[in-house]
Amino acid sequence: MRAARRGNVRLVLGLVLAAFLAAPAVADVTLPSVIASHMVLQRDIPIPIWGWAEPGEEVTVSIGGDKAAVKADENGNWMVRLPQMKAGGPHKLTIAGKNEIALTDVMVGEVWIGSGQSNMQWNLTATQNGGQEIATAKYPNIRLYLVPNVLSGVPMKNVNATWKQCSPATAPPFSAVLYLFGRHLHKELDVPVGLIASSWGGSRIEPWTPIPGFESVDRLRAIALSIHGANRSYLRALKKSPNVPKDWLARAQKASVRGLPLPGAGALPPHPYAGWASPTSMYNAMINPIVPFGCRGAIWYQGESNMGEGMLYYYKTKALVQGWRKMWGQKKLSFYWAQIAPFNYGGDPHRLPRLWEAQTAAMAIPDTGMAVLTDIGNPGDIHPRNKQDVGKRLALWALAKDYGKDVVHFGPLYKSMKIEGNKIRVSFDHVGSGLELRHGTEPDWFEIAGDGGFVKARAVIDGDAVLVSSDEVAKPMAVRFAWHQLAMPNLRNKEGLPACPFRTTCTAPRISGRLMFLKTATVELLSDDELGVIRYTRDGTVPTVRSKAYKAPFEISATTTVKARFFRNDGRASAVVTSAFKKVQPEKHNGKVLGPGVEYEYYEGEWATLPDFDKLTPAKSGVAAAVSIAARRRNDRFGFRFTGYLKVEKAGDYLFECASDDGSRLMIDGKTAIDNNGIHPVVSKRAMASLKPGWHEVVVLFFEGLGGEALIFRYQPPGGQMQEVPLWCEG
Repeated sequence: MRAARRGNVRLVLGLVLAAFLAAPAVADVTLPSVIASHMVLQRDIPIPIWGWAEPGEEVTVSIGGDKAAVKADENGNWMVRLPQMKAGGPHKLTIAGKNEIALTDVMVGEVWIGSGQSNMQWNLTATQNGGQEIATAKYPNIRLYLVPNVLSGVPMKNVNATWKQCSPATAPPFSAVLYLFGRHLHKELDVPVGLIASSWGGSRIEPWTPIPGFESVDRLRAIALSIHGANRSYLRALKKSPNVPKDWLARAQKASVRGLPLPGAGALPPHPYAGWASPTSMYNAMINPIVPFGCRGAIWYQGESNMGEGMLYYYKTKALVQGWRKMWGQKKLSFYWAQIAPFNYGGDPHRLPRLWEAQTAAMAIPDTGMAVLTDIGNPGDIHPRNKQDVGKRLALWALAKDYGKDVVHFGPLYKSMKIEGNKIRVSFDHVGSGLELRHGTEPDWFEIAGDGGFVKARAVIDGDAVLVSSDEVAKPMAVRFAWHQLAMPNLRNKEGLPACPFRTTCTAPRISGRLMFLKTATVELLSDDELGVIRYTRDGTVPTVRSKAYKAPFEISATTTVKARFFRNDGRASAVVTSAFKKVQPEKHNGKVLGPGVEYEYYEGEWATLPDFDKLTPAKSGVAAAVSIAARRRNDRFGFRFTGYLKVEKAGDYLFECASDDGSRLMIDGKTAIDNNGIHPVVSKRAMASLKPGWHEVVVLFFEGLGGEALIFRYQPPGGQMQEVPLWCEG
């Protein structure tokens, strides 16, 4: 998320080994900063209290009439779990060993964590009616704990933060969403509330996820393996440092051999995974120091920086949730998130809806929920100022699911569809007291499709359902709702909670391979969707749930029509895609023997505009099936030049399209036909070219500068459909 203070932030922990050496041989009992005066302890669960002392030292912890004792282990770590307590306070908590620590003004109530990127970090000062919210933030039984922004490649044991009573003096820098969430709970439950804010603007989800989270999801296990490999290399390097504590190094090596996260540490030399975007780096430094502090659950507001990942974000959410639950040792750690609000990200307007779809699918994870924000976004501001409704809607989930309150906690959610003649009836769950509109006379942002694409639809509320139709679609097959990054629809339930965006279909797969070939062609089926399977046929029939499931690329040696369709596990099925593969004979042009395909040259470098590739040396070259950047070797800062020949059988006007993120250019017979140069989101440009029968040289230039990696090159022959350009080349 470029708007969220990403900049050049690259914090790493400095080499401060003196912190270890300065510790006395006989250490006093010490505590993590999260266990301190003014804190709130989670009610109705055993209460974890931990810290450090001299190995073997007996530590006694007492509160009220409850007491627990334990001896510090060989590494000086100790932990007790006090009996569960009812809400109330203030209490005095005493920790005694060779020294004694007395914590005062300790409350017992409900504890929640708030994490994510800038919309969670967004403070109360910059929120809608911020001045009034701050002036009235007089809640001494709401306690605030604000974690600073730090990074680490190794789990940290502590963080520099303090508990504070909520007041007009302490509330302004705190997370607005978390505060407003906690305030709603405090008023509804009438118990003390502890809020732990740990978020970072512009952050991705991966830095907040611990290793066990990645390990719990097959799709992401490679990330965990990569971190384990980095840990092994890191520990080998540390062996050469005389100042690294040997006891920690020994424990770290044992953990590494067993494939476990490294143990918590103080300051260490920079780790290769201590970068701002590195998986686990924010969890290690900003979450691990508060684990396993007793809490009810967490709220999450993040996703802008993972835009474009579609259903992959479902897996990453699952890894985050399961990872935190594993580290806390709480199978039922409630987890509620905010669905990203509408915003004009540019480029493909359906990228955001595909992320919404992943966030919605993730609600299948037990003990989770989501607040829909389509009615309170600002298409011109990635940070909508209305955080009050965000906090309240997340609190409704907690009130309903954690505290047994009889409240409507979610808006209309797609349940099923039924075709009724030229209409489709869409039924919903979570209609509350009924469906209504927040403005207008008819539900907006509905679209309907038959055999062709989606068109704007007319919608009518009919009881707890919506009837959708269009004069342009006689035989409807699918509906989608709010399927656009700017969608701010008017449909909601009478409790004022907006309907969740949806589509009754899913993303169609892509068929890749040489559409024309000399001997054989390798066909690959690619899916941008997840949680399902591609099924295909090779005889021209429409794929069904009984058709062959795609598992690996396959070869064809004769002219073949391949049809494919994606079937998602939730029952949704995509449109059918078709590719006709044709076996052909070699062609000759200007003394060259040509076969289907396109020559490519791959370049590495950093440019603001398309470079002069004639002056550069390619890092790689070869022949590809078509103009594609699938042959890339890096995620950004690269370029391609594609060269091929197009055989025109019939004179006429041919429409060419070049869509790219970032710059691209199409040249036909040495002349520029489309110039889509510069660094920008996905931009599609078209141009008409009058071509005569014969061979025409086609050159496509492309460079990638800021991520995104999109290049689509198609054409439409006279009287035909938009399709891949059938190019020929030598080799």
